[in-house]
Amino acid sequence: MTQYYIVQYNDKYGNGNDKHFECIVKDKQAFESWLMAHNTLRESEGELTESEDEFDLIPINLYEL
Repeated sequence: MTQYYIVQYNDKYGNGNDKHFECIVKDKQAFESWLMAHNTLRESEGELTESEDEFDLIPINLYEL
């Protein structure tokens, strides 16, 4: 089994009703890379960037054959 992480937007600064899954990453370094790319896209669309504390990393085990 391999451990991965579900990246969940936690709606920390909202009312908590907008939690949703963003992606799955292999490790915390991959999360940091994803967040940089995510924020680059948000900036290009005129949106505010998001910080690490706005996401939860939920560990999961993936069974691969």
